[in-house]
Amino acid sequence: MKPIFTLCLLFLARWISAQTPVTAQFAHWNTASVSTTYSGTGATGNVGSGLTGDTYTYEFGPVVTTPNLYILDSFTAVGLNFHFAAPSVVKFRRVDNASVTGLRKSLWFEQNSATTVANGGIVAFRPPYDDSLERIFSSGQIFNIGIDNDFENSTNTNNNNIERVDHIIGGGVSATDGTKTGFVVFDRGNGGGHDPFYIAAIKTLDASGNPSSYYNAVSAGASNYGSDVSPAMNYITLRKNPADTRLLMMNNSATQYRDGVLLRFTDLGVPNGATIYGYSLFGMDVNVSSAANLVDYTNATNFPTGSDYANGGLDQVAVTGLWVTNASYVVLADRVTDLSAKVVGGKVQLNWALGVMDDLGRLVVERSADGVHFNSLLEFSAPLAGTQTVWDEQPLSGQDDYRLKLVDQRGEVVAYSMVSRVAVSPASAGEAFTVYPNPVAGRQLRFSGQGLPPGIYHLRVVDMDGRVLAEQGFSGGNTFSGSLSLPAGMAPGIYGLQVTNSGGGRVAVGMEKIQVVR
Repeated sequence: MKPIFTLCLLFLARWISAQTPVTAQFAHWNTASVSTTYSGTGATGNVGSGLTGDTYTYEFGPVVTTPNLYILDSFTAVGLNFHFAAPSVVKFRRVDNASVTGLRKSLWFEQNSATTVANGGIVAFRPPYDDSLERIFSSGQIFNIGIDNDFENSTNTNNNNIERVDHIIGGGVSATDGTKTGFVVFDRGNGGGHDPFYIAAIKTLDASGNPSSYYNAVSAGASNYGSDVSPAMNYITLRKNPADTRLLMMNNSATQYRDGVLLRFTDLGVPNGATIYGYSLFGMDVNVSSAANLVDYTNATNFPTGSDYANGGLDQVAVTGLWVTNASYVVLADRVTDLSAKVVGGKVQLNWALGVMDDLGRLVVERSADGVHFNSLLEFSAPLAGTQTVWDEQPLSGQDDYRLKLVDQRGEVVAYSMVSRVAVSPASAGEAFTVYPNPVAGRQLRFSGQGLPPGIYHLRVVDMDGRVLAEQGFSGGNTFSGSLSLPAGMAPGIYGLQVTNSGGGRVAVGMEKIQVVR
């Protein structure tokens, strides 16, 4: 291994233990509907395929088999399950070198079988045809297509002129807990022999949306990957030179695994709450001694154009973007920004701005008294873009934490805002009563509140005819809480809530209805 690689590992030794192997992968098959068939020879150019003497029939997609596109749903690392949260826009940054000029495409596709292709035979691939590296990798979850020998410039093996790969989240993203979110890199290869690389979080973008500053680069090596976790895959490497009209075969049938390494925000040196704009990948001979060296990929001193690695370059699987354990740990800045809370005259004023709205179905304002357990306070079924202001008319005494939850039209949470905290003095806080969860599932609800004079009270659930279906007594006071079980045969629907004092009189506490679901 080259001395520069050893020196860089020593320089970044404090990071090495943080990279985490992917220990399990969960994927499903989709059926892409477009078939592609064409004739062509083997690949030409520097480091030719040796297959140019015959003409082959190339087949992709449904003409070969269905289903055909393998999609990664989630993976396990550090004992946690990470799922896809947001795509990135992937850009391959190129600099011509002595071996390759122009737009060289080097891709591998899953072969439909392990059969060696006969001279002049049929080359059959499961996935549909696509020769756009940017489009393939920006989809974020394709698990049976990838790039071959990224960052490799030498004529000793299949080569490219790619110096850096940017994975850009244009609106930015921040994490409330950087151990629960990150980026994953999968490499085609075999356990113990996967390709090393450098990765750095993008700190800022310039006016054109390109990286303008980075956090320090972090290395990942063969020992940081999982080892032969996925089922072995048959594949064939393809190449498309600028003058070619289609991808052409670079090698015959081969079999390898796809293993991954997780790089969490904390592993990349990103503080909790700091906004980043994705990440970039680099070859192992890049000068990473300063984060400033990573910006100009055309600088031959920092980005050598004759890169020659012992095992070739990174054979990255087309899995990119942001991966999280739970959407509550990340904030996508292009979704929601600038949530602020302040106490005004005993009430809490909440202000925020919304960005991307295309798929949103609901916005929920949530409140918490402990910063951990959040309950719905307000809900908007048709949220508006731009700046919004709402009021919490009955804040809780003491610490109040607020956040926004964005729900798409399928009912799935797509983003949370950062948490905004205020302190409300007891003199400012009035009566308050909260029931949660609402809607109620599982026949069990809990309630809490404040500001009721000492005494015995009753919480009642009533139907639309006023009949009491469930009731629970509790003691009032500065703060109070309890739980209530709903009858097993209670039908889903909307029900009324009543709070009464010891004399049977109604107490107005602001909560009037609940929804019961199965």
